[in-house]
Amino acid sequence: MWLLLITPEAEPLVGSWRAEHDAAARDGIPAHVTVRTPFLPAEQWSDPRLAALSHLLPVEVTLARLENRPGALVIVVEPDHGLRELTDVVGSTWPELPPHKGNRPDLAYHMTVVRTEDEAIRSRAADEISPQLPLEVSGTEFWASEGVLGERLKHAVVAT
Repeated sequence: MWLLLITPEAEPLVGSWRAEHDAAARDGIPAHVTVRTPFLPAEQWSDPRLAALSHLLPVEVTLARLENRPGALVIVVEPDHGLRELTDVVGSTWPELPPHKGNRPDLAYHMTVVRTEDEAIRSRAADEISPQLPLEVSGTEFWASEGVLGERLKHAVVAT
């Protein structure tokens, strides 16, 4: 279960790569940065506190640099203090949620470009995208999502 910050301005940069190489895109989720995971299950997406997150939008983020990870090419958001603040607000609003990503010390907010073990695909995507970075984009909506990648994710717009 995830809370996603949707970034439509990033679609021209990553949309075609994601459409072919990211199950989330094939399930209808546009370019985004994950703000909180784990998040609320679908039966709680009508919580009125979610709509109240609208006052935090838009959120400006800088897609700063590519990072080639095992199985994925991602664009790291730097600086990320604004996203960390959003995550903290969500955690304060729903204190019953477990820590974001288990409080991993290596947490880096990012946008996934491709998910594949194929190094040639990741390299081609990096060659195309790298010259266009850094790129400032606006996060304009919050979406909630749940499910298993590649097995039809469920999602909904929860704040605009």
